[in-house]
Amino acid sequence: MPEPPPNKTVDDPERGILLLEEYGALAVAIASALRKFAPLHEVRVARSLAEAEKLAAGVRPELFVLDLDPPLGGELDFLKKLSAQYPEARALVIAVGTSAALRAEGDTVGALQFLEKPFELAEFGATVQALVGSCNGQGRAARRGTLRDLNLIDFIQLKCLALSSAILRIKSGSQQGVLHFRKGQISHAAIDTKVGVTALEEIVTWPLGEITESELPVLAPQTIDINWPDLLLPIVRRLPEREKSRSPALGGPAQELVAQGRKKILVIDDTEMLLIFVADVLTTANASFRVLTTASGGEGLSLALSEVPDLILLDYSLGDMTGDNVCRALIENEATSRIPILMMSGHPTELARTAQSYPNVVAALPKPFLSGALIKAVERALAAGPLPPAPSAGAITESTSTAPTPVEKQAASPNGHGPSGSVAAGKVAAPPAQSAPTADVEPQSRSHESGITALFVRNTALRVTFSFDVVALDLTASLQTASARLEPINRFVVVEMVDGIIFETGFRLGAIELGQDERITTLRLIPTRELIPLPAMANLFAIGRLRVDTETHHLELRAAPQRSMRVQLTVPFVLTEMELSAAFEVAALRLQSSGNEVVIRNRADDPGTLFQLQTIELDETSELRALRVRPLPND
Repeated sequence: MPEPPPNKTVDDPERGILLLEEYGALAVAIASALRKFAPLHEVRVARSLAEAEKLAAGVRPELFVLDLDPPLGGELDFLKKLSAQYPEARALVIAVGTSAALRAEGDTVGALQFLEKPFELAEFGATVQALVGSCNGQGRAARRGTLRDLNLIDFIQLKCLALSSAILRIKSGSQQGVLHFRKGQISHAAIDTKVGVTALEEIVTWPLGEITESELPVLAPQTIDINWPDLLLPIVRRLPEREKSRSPALGGPAQELVAQGRKKILVIDDTEMLLIFVADVLTTANASFRVLTTASGGEGLSLALSEVPDLILLDYSLGDMTGDNVCRALIENEATSRIPILMMSGHPTELARTAQSYPNVVAALPKPFLSGALIKAVERALAAGPLPPAPSAGAITESTSTAPTPVEKQAASPNGHGPSGSVAAGKVAAPPAQSAPTADVEPQSRSHESGITALFVRNTALRVTFSFDVVALDLTASLQTASARLEPINRFVVVEMVDGIIFETGFRLGAIELGQDERITTLRLIPTRELIPLPAMANLFAIGRLRVDTETHHLELRAAPQRSMRVQLTVPFVLTEMELSAAFEVAALRLQSSGNEVVIRNRADDPGTLFQLQTIELDETSELRALRVRPLPND
């Protein structure tokens, strides 16, 4: 974990990130990732624009993260308020349907940074770290626009992404114009003397002024019939030049980050924000580094040949070719065959296979990674120096035919640590190759067999409700309930926050771990595509068999075959870990028990009765078979 910057003191107000996310499950996931990638920031979560305004007043917001899927409504007024109150803050908008070409224009577009859903955790982490990097001791923050720089291009993209049908009336000084949106497309633009595309081209050059919004009438004119990204891109490129970011646009020419330096590092990755983050981290860690960045494999090969860098940081998945092809091309050329490669990827299997097959790959750094792991891996690779003379091409094993090896499981975890705490990429037998440098274990992440990244989250109190059949009742000699045996009706449960907010997705029971006292220690829940309703409760207990216990003199009542009594049992847990897929979807929740008291209800209007978990039975797969509860004594 990076150390706090030297100028930060305990008296400084905590910097903040405000997440606006309507869905409870996704809010927990994204907030967890924000805490991982911006560990020195306080993360607040709002579920509405009004709540976000209130929460923003309680922190020192440096980044706003807004999910526009589904559209919020009122986002334009909200952003204008934020720009007036927090002009130096940045904003990241995540949505479906963003334009990759417009995103590649970077800060020439405006204040907002957009991220397409669904996105990979590595891309999200690189974006967050680039936007708040300077405040986490992880390098300079990206030269992105702040809310002070909001312009009409930002607002137009928001209306398109929100699939709006509306009219925007713009007044900027003495100039006035209108923009029409129909189902997320720009359908009309007009000023005093122009209509259509020519009017739009002029409107977007105006300083941001007064904007009012109204409904679009059915018979509104249509003077523009071009898909909005194709319409905006040439307009944006013709706008007056603004101060350029030091990173390249996707697919554009390479940028040199430091003019002079002793060590030359080439970074090849098609995620623009990761280029910004990596370059800023490295040049901040060592001002003597000369960093070149490019977004394409072809451009990277050309630069490797002309610049002959001391180290190449290479992403596996590029727009024009894969990383293994880049490795092969480099090693087959005598001029570049001795350049060590640090392979980066969010795909652990491909990462491990490439590291196994190509001796010029000296380190494997699974995405997402934090700055500390990156710096250490780069320093180790540079300290080792150039590779020995390259082997002949025939000595290289094709990566596509390499069978998976144990290193794949080790490389599957983020930040370069496997089950034993390190990654060592295997090498071909001849010539002898260096062992791969490893990145230190980051305490907030780990891996498991499916290759899913698991993020630790701040303890969040949850309630989980199960459906059970009451299969047996144990009555005392005075006919009071001594205990009850319950068996699950199905594997589906409902999860809610302590404030009553229910997760939109459903969950099914996974494996359960018991402690030495045979009590639940952890419970794993796997999300379903939709919320599965719990079976209806029933309070009638049909007796099928009676038995008297000769030792306790208790009367055991066994349910009839129809098992007519059905109850709902609610258990308190604490969410301690969330497993995320590479596409940043919730793959599982891991919960920790917060006590043995449970609430049982047998009808909808029943507030519930407190019971205590007595024993728990698991099957051979560690899933719940049955449990026994007993009532708590009355106060």
